[in-house]
Amino acid sequence: MPHFIAARFGIFVFLLVLFAGPILSAPARAEPFDPSTFDPAAPPAFLFGESVEAHEAVFAAECSAQTLQTFDPAEMPLAEISHEQVDCEGFAYYGAPRLAEFVFVDGALTHVWVLTGAEDLAGMRAAFEAAFGTPDHNVEGMFTTFIGHGAVVRYDIPEALYFAEAVTPAFAAWFDGMAEEAATNIQSAE
Repeated sequence: MPHFIAARFGIFVFLLVLFAGPILSAPARAEPFDPSTFDPAAPPAFLFGESVEAHEAVFAAECSAQTLQTFDPAEMPLAEISHEQVDCEGFAYYGAPRLAEFVFVDGALTHVWVLTGAEDLAGMRAAFEAAFGTPDHNVEGMFTTFIGHGAVVRYDIPEALYFAEAVTPAFAAWFDGMAEEAATNIQSAE
């Protein structure tokens, strides 16, 4: 009889170690993201006006992986000399690791696109409005702009855009044109 009890106890210990071990050693889950803690201001990692080289420490600290693309010839209308983009995987934004596309024109960071999820957009927009006030444009299904703050929430491609003061006139003109085109299309459809 004692062997029977020992055998059962041994099986119990084996099963406990087999199944409880991974559960007990699993990493703790991160706290759920609280959108009310989100600061929509341009992240400090965005060193507008600075070069790719000036961002090396940023990329090392903020990206789980990075890829430098050089476009020759430049594909940006703003570019006269050069156009480069660093794709930064794993950039922490709005509670999750994201792809951030750092765009450098003529050797200086001009803007950054941070790809998000469609499920994030309503909360992001609310945070942008709370911080920046009434948007310059709100084109349903396309974008909400805060030009004076160098920030945009895009809906057609779920993302946030941040841009340097130096390129504000170009982005303002582009989004003004897009908003005007959207309004014209809506009027034509009616």
